Amino acid sequence: MKGHVIGTVFKWILYFSSYVPVFFMIFLKNLKAFTGKEFQKTWNLNSNFWIILIVMSVLTLIALIFWLIILKKETEIKTKSIEVSKYVLKDSEVLNFFVTYIIPILSLEPNSLPSIVMNLILIIIEGIYFVGNNAVYYNVMLILMGYHIYAFGNNNIVITRLSNSELVFNKRRAKQVGTTNIYYISGKIK
Repeated sequence: MKGHVIGTVFKWILYFSSYVPVFFMIFLKNLKAFTGKEFQKTWNLNSNFWIILIVMSVLTLIALIFWLIILKKETEIKTKSIEVSKYVLKDSEVLNFFVTYIIPILSLEPNSLPSIVMNLILIIIEGIYFVGNNAVYYNVMLILMGYHIYAFGNNNIVITRLSNSELVFNKRRAKQVGTTNIYYISGKIK
């Protein structure tokens, strides 16, 4: 039970990391010009709100990087792997998922508590889907960090830095992450 709770909390943290670019865009949306005076004015709209977003961004990005390190290390020690065939690139779906919540979140007004609460409800509803369906791969930060997302077989997901052409040219074997439907392929030819 304790492991399940920790795993769920960690999935929520990974989910919130996908919002880091949105947090940045919210600040930019409220900034009228790139001057120190405008920066201060935007910060003063709700400094507590901006501090919370900065802390959340830093903590969730650290968690995402930690998850990627664990993912790589866990798959390095595993000897059993499977050949990936008939895979489909899912990067565009990840970006489409990102677009579905970027438009409403950009409507957020940092000096309006109802606007903050409304957007928080939206984030929680989307998070329930994200965490409930183990969709940690629907994270635009993975794409920004140079990873590609592929699907194969029966709803299995591959995370790798290899491009579509690199996967086609060389036979690649994927290693499962824990007991999830997520697999990892390193950039090394084996």
